Amino acid sequence: MDEGGGAFYGPKIDIKIKDTIGRLWQCSTIQFDFNLPDRFGIYYIDKDNTQKRPYMVHRAILGSLERFFGVLIENYGGAFPLWLAPVQVKIMTITDNQNDYAKKIAEELKKHDIRCELDLRSEKIGFKIREAETSKTPYMFVIGQKEVDQEKVSVRHYGQIDLGSMNLEEIISRMKEEIENKYPKMKQEG
Repeated sequence: MDEGGGAFYGPKIDIKIKDTIGRLWQCSTIQFDFNLPDRFGIYYIDKDNTQKRPYMVHRAILGSLERFFGVLIENYGGAFPLWLAPVQVKIMTITDNQNDYAKKIAEELKKHDIRCELDLRSEKIGFKIREAETSKTPYMFVIGQKEVDQEKVSVRHYGQIDLGSMNLEEIISRMKEEIENKYPKMKQEG
């Protein structure tokens, strides 16, 4: 060990993650650090009653948090799977007449710890859907008068076609299973 203040790092284990275009990024590391105990004047009293310099194990589980999130966002291209998406469902109405029902749907989703947002703006539904697709929201619930009358939701999944009209209990159950099992997208039956 260099007692003169020189920096010395010992053996190191790195975990590197490959991004979507093949670059490697160091995200986790564990290594012996002989420098910091010396710089901070850290010592302990050994069994022979003498001062000894400890060895420090330096670890960075995620490396730079910003780098980790950058790799994560790039890996998914911003289209996070349901379990990871900040907004999991966008609930949008066709007219103001469906706003109360949409709010009731949002309350029920929140009871099941499903993150959702309401889009009650007086915009065309095609515009709202395009915005939700652009923001890569995993699920979109479109609420029109038919859905209110039948007490259902019309479900769209990001990057897929319209999945049709479903009972709220059914879609919540399927979404919870997807979240718990970390499915990348809902499995279609058939």
